[in-house]
Amino acid sequence: MQDIIEFLISNADVVEKVKEGTASLVGVTGEEVKAILEVFFDEQIAPKVYYWE
Repeated sequence: MQDIIEFLISNADVVEKVKEGTASLVGVTGEEVKAILEVFFDEQIAPKVYYWE
């Protein structure tokens, strides 16, 4: 799973394709795909970066 996450971080376009349903993650269950997409696209889960002004 760690290798898949690292690949998706390096290849953000693939994440979009998985979300659109035009690509799939071989060897990853439906539940795992759902969790991965939630992490990549849920703004409440994804960490935000704030800069000091």
